[in-house]
Amino acid sequence: MRPAKSRLRRTLLLLPVLGLTLAAAGCETLESLNPFNEREKPLPGARTPVFPEGVPGVDYNQAPPQPANSTYGMPSSEPTPSTPAPAGAAATPAQ
Repeated sequence: MRPAKSRLRRTLLLLPVLGLTLAAAGCETLESLNPFNEREKPLPGARTPVFPEGVPGVDYNQAPPQPANSTYGMPSSEPTPSTPAPAGAAATPAQ
């Protein structure tokens, strides 16, 4: 009987923990659970945009670059360069 009692005790201790976990998971933010009711103060100073005209060197009208491996495994549409024949094995014209 002792193992059954131990299992029941463990289960009864686990139920409130599980309930609180599920309740906290349903919250949108956990800021309201702050027991000390402290709020972070914003740093003093004026807020100004770092790049008001946009980031320098970025062309927003151009499509983003594709990764180097974006065509991996796809057939190549470019013709493969043929290897040149050795200098001594030049083809002679047929007579």
